[in-house]
Amino acid sequence: MKKKIYALFLGLCLVCQPVTVSAKVAGFRATVNAYKQDNKGLSYFTVENAEGKKVRVLAREDTLYVTSKRLTLRNIPDVRGKGTGRVLLGTEVQRVAVCNNGWSKINVSDEEENKRIGYVPTEYLSDVPQLQEIKAKVIAVADGEILDYPSRKDGQVIGQVSQKDKFRCTGIVNGVWSRIVFKDEEDNKRVGYIPTSILANKKKLQNAAKEEDKEEAVAAGVIHKSEGKGIFAKAVDEVKSAAEESGVQVGSPVEVSADAVLKPLGNFKITHYCRCSICCGPWADGITATGTTATTNRTIAVDPDQIPYGSKVVINGQVYVAEDCGGAITENCIDIYVASHEEGENKGVYYADVYLLED
Repeated sequence: MKKKIYALFLGLCLVCQPVTVSAKVAGFRATVNAYKQDNKGLSYFTVENAEGKKVRVLAREDTLYVTSKRLTLRNIPDVRGKGTGRVLLGTEVQRVAVCNNGWSKINVSDEEENKRIGYVPTEYLSDVPQLQEIKAKVIAVADGEILDYPSRKDGQVIGQVSQKDKFRCTGIVNGVWSRIVFKDEEDNKRVGYIPTSILANKKKLQNAAKEEDKEEAVAAGVIHKSEGKGIFAKAVDEVKSAAEESGVQVGSPVEVSADAVLKPLGNFKITHYCRCSICCGPWADGITATGTTATTNRTIAVDPDQIPYGSKVVINGQVYVAEDCGGAITENCIDIYVASHEEGENKGVYYADVYLLED
């Protein structure tokens, strides 16, 4: 049975450029410093966390956007607080206060303009909007997977779309991902994301078919090459140390020494990712899960339960460091960081024996 799907859409072509937007917004200390510098009055109050300890809260008003898949509102600034509702990725919220323990107090309105208020971790908020609401009828020009988050690295597959499936589109994330609301095989309503590149405007497709020229319509479903300048290849050739080039941290390849002690980890699926939105999501900034800057010829994303962070791993004779992770990076899978989306597409997916470099 074909699934009933309703989707978000905007634009017909995909240009995968590196995204440098950071999801970080001003926290408690930064707000205090900014208000003092601008001679603004400081309005404090306190609340208790789950342990009964006082949390200092400073009134602050700004408009922010949710960067998490689903963000739970809590009645107190603590993960153990009672949930009072959920907010989806990209939702616009009004922050009314910032806490000194890394949380913010926000309010958000639903479709009926009912306001909900609660506390959320500040790290999941951004001052940069990435979701644009829109309505359009489109058709899929290729098969594709539905993910629960707009990122190849972090999104989990929750459904499938087939070529020629028709869609009801209502929005777009960062110009490259379309958010979809669909019904799964059990007729449950769900929210997911597909690349905008596999969608074409239904009317445009029909007109092209009448003219017996489908090339224009099909082109809307092609992932266009990025404007990468072969940075990865340059790094492999003669780069002697890490350097900042075109916004990408480039590192020297390190070959494993002949006398190294290696522990076999098994045969792994090897994939590749860059810091663009199609790979890492709408608020990608090149910072890894461990807080380091992703660097070519060094950084790999792993399942930390299988390969601990900081481990040195050997793949095809080259040494990498486990510095990142992702929701789609499961057991016996490694994602190698590269300099551009084009490089990642060209290197593709393959399998290789992987070894742990022991000190």
